[in-house]
Amino acid sequence: MTTIDIPLPDALTSALKQPICLDLKLPKPEIPSLTLPTGGAIKGMADFTRGIPTECSMNFSLMLQIAPIMASMECLLKVLKFIGGMVEAAKSANPIKLLSTIVQGAEDLAPCLAMATPAGLFCFIKALLELIAKMLHCTLDALTSVVNILDGISLDLLSAQKDGNDDRLAALQCAQENASLAADSTMKSIEPIIVLIQLAGPFLSIAGISLDVTIPSGVSAGDLAGMKSMLQTLGTVVNTIQTIADAIPC
Repeated sequence: MTTIDIPLPDALTSALKQPICLDLKLPKPEIPSLTLPTGGAIKGMADFTRGIPTECSMNFSLMLQIAPIMASMECLLKVLKFIGGMVEAAKSANPIKLLSTIVQGAEDLAPCLAMATPAGLFCFIKALLELIAKMLHCTLDALTSVVNILDGISLDLLSAQKDGNDDRLAALQCAQENASLAADSTMKSIEPIIVLIQLAGPFLSIAGISLDVTIPSGVSAGDLAGMKSMLQTLGTVVNTIQTIADAIPC
């Protein structure tokens, strides 16, 4: 067979060359950090579950951390500014300057002082309880779906055992194990919600709101009857929290 060499343009020849390791090498991003006014520091987090960490992804995680910190520090900074001004005015032994500092500090702190009153907390508590109710409702829906799957698999397992269908029995047992793992993982999502309810205690106390609910503890995915009972209790809790939230004036 006759071979004919056909010259290719330089651009095409370059494009067809096998890439070297340097071209394929993944970047090694530096972990970003941010020093807080309080003296501490926070660092970006490399979340490998979302793919290979990059400088952009870690900076984004740093932004998600700093936003709530900055929001929570606003009143603290105002208090520290007021105290610092009072100290300087007291050192000057100037009554007029001291009075002016007190008046200016009172104006700056007025919105912060309102936060410690029931009226100042109502809108926040209402939104917080609505959030908790929605989170619990999501968990309830997910668990209900898993329980329905486990319920159906249980019936199919009995049928497969009765028919002596070993292949179908093995497939159903695998599906049952996966559904049980999904149920266990979903029930663990209740734990941070319980922590959030506990953290809300002082705010509810100041506002004079009683939240007398008990989140049911998780049960084994193998206890289908126990899971169904837990779902009923969890549904009652969700309705109770939502009713309290709806009654808060805001």
